[in-house]
Amino acid sequence: MNIETRNDPFVFRRYLALAIKNLRRRIVRTGLTVAGVALAVTVAVSLGGFMLGYRGAIDKSIDLLGFQVMIMAKGCPYEAATMMLKGGTGLLYLPADIYEKVKNDPEIASITPIFVGVAQKQGSGIRDAGEEKNFLIVSGIDVPSYQVMKPWISFKKGPGYENGRWFSPESRNEVVLGFEAAEYEQRKVGDTFYASITPAGLPDPVQHELKVVGVLDRTGTQDDGTVFLPLDVTREYFGRPGQLTILGIKLKEFNAFNMRQFETRWLKLPEVQVVGLQQVKNTLVSLVATAQTMIAAVAIIAIIVAFIGVINTILMSVYERTSEIGIMKALGARRESIFELIWLETVMICFAGAVVGSVLAMIGSGLVEKAIKSVADMGVSGSIVQITPMVVGYAVLGAVILGFFAGLYPAWRASSMRPVEAINRGN
Repeated sequence: MNIETRNDPFVFRRYLALAIKNLRRRIVRTGLTVAGVALAVTVAVSLGGFMLGYRGAIDKSIDLLGFQVMIMAKGCPYEAATMMLKGGTGLLYLPADIYEKVKNDPEIASITPIFVGVAQKQGSGIRDAGEEKNFLIVSGIDVPSYQVMKPWISFKKGPGYENGRWFSPESRNEVVLGFEAAEYEQRKVGDTFYASITPAGLPDPVQHELKVVGVLDRTGTQDDGTVFLPLDVTREYFGRPGQLTILGIKLKEFNAFNMRQFETRWLKLPEVQVVGLQQVKNTLVSLVATAQTMIAAVAIIAIIVAFIGVINTILMSVYERTSEIGIMKALGARRESIFELIWLETVMICFAGAVVGSVLAMIGSGLVEKAIKSVADMGVSGSIVQITPMVVGYAVLGAVILGFFAGLYPAWRASSMRPVEAINRGN
């Protein structure tokens, strides 16, 4: 009886059932091979999710800054980028007259002055990693121009947050808290907030008693952890009248040509540097390029190991089933049928590993993100690992292609056996 009927519509189903049965014979070995493929896919999917998510996080953080260009005192552009994207702090300040010079540039659509400083917390019971947080980021802003840059900013609603608003320009004791700052400090609208600020040139801090007049909604940016005060009041508290940390700028027409012209005009001033946000993006991406290359190398090594493991597993299976393959051919199985059967087993192993690896990558994406952030400052807030269906799809497709090539030699070897020799060798 011929083992195969070419016109049988259920031929593939029979192949599939037979392939599954063959793989289940050595369930431990099959499972280990699937695990090897899954490990390679997990690394590959995590890498793809990191590369996609990190670029997306940079784009989102930059977009939520609200401006396209930053003017600041000369220093490291990465430190400046980190300060704005994550709420870091800097000790370099712009001279008092820079704002007056820059604001009249004809290419500027809007401009906002910002003063950033560090204050000590008072009366906070919140602890982080077992130690009480003892500092906070203070931003002195000009509310009208800041709102033009960030029109999406809104105040938190609900019990305890009614009538939230910005401080009055002339107020000296009103403060607005970012979402996370309010959560950490356990403050609501109307509460008293204490901050100790050390003025420039003085050794000891001065404690300020402030009234919370508003709490901002969550934005996913550095604003969430920031304490906002009026610009002039902040500069007075820090003992730096007239000075600024950053000028945030939107241009009337933002393109590479206008950006270069703008930079050329203002880089003539010896005290300042002009940083376009595309430059910030490129700087941040380049900082993790080495880490991405190392992760990619690990992924490639894992794929090679998985490739060799799949070939070894299928070859061992073919060797153990030599007599069986000989009998199948003696009963009329075509060479192509044997080849397809062995090839199908290989592809099934790789497909199963791809599915398992993708699931593990999705489940463990949070742990991967924490691990990456624990060893490197990514310079952005928000999620930096984004595993999308496209990433998973490419990983599964890649694993199937891996199985296609890994199965070629074992399938060819099995299909090339001569029935009598195969039966005798198996015995």
